[in-house]
Amino acid sequence: MKKNNVKSLAAGMILGTFGITTAFAATGVKSALLNGSAVTLNGEALSLNRSLLSVTMDNEEESSLYVPAELLEKLGYTVSYDDADHTVALKSTAASAVGNASPDAVHPEISDGAVIHLTNHPGQRNIAESGEFQAEDGQTLLLTVASDIKGGTVDFFLSDPSGQEQRITIGSDGMTKEIALKKGTWRYNCSGIFKGGGTLTVTGVVK
Repeated sequence: MKKNNVKSLAAGMILGTFGITTAFAATGVKSALLNGSAVTLNGEALSLNRSLLSVTMDNEEESSLYVPAELLEKLGYTVSYDDADHTVALKSTAASAVGNASPDAVHPEISDGAVIHLTNHPGQRNIAESGEFQAEDGQTLLLTVASDIKGGTVDFFLSDPSGQEQRITIGSDGMTKEIALKKGTWRYNCSGIFKGGGTLTVTGVVK
């Protein structure tokens, strides 16, 4: 039985929007078969209109798994293709919502020490955001979560400068946490699906 390697979204997503002919026009494909594998995000099943593909190239022995662009759209991105430049363009829904406004104009509290401000947008039943911020020894991150989401959970991951990660699972209730910081770059990732709708806001202020 051949092993399936999941190819990057950047390569595989072309299939979902433009088809196998466009994606592999200039390459040698030994076989390309529909794959019925399920896709989940944080344990929640994702319903996709297009199937995954198992593709084996002429110079490969093992097949690779390609996913449709639709998966990125479900994670809050729009996907477009510029045929002239042969470029696949991704745009975050969150970025579209704020336009060209400055961070302080969109989230005034940033000037008061807020380094994290994440929220889903109206009609968007998922969130997929990440970022980083700088901290000094002795500082504290006050993390405030306001949530009334239903039909799923969201995971918030926070990694310290050494790479040690802590996970906070968010449901339909709000919460407040204080996290001791140390000097360096802190990274965060927030993702999840809530099929029943609702609004989620995560704000982090450094004190």
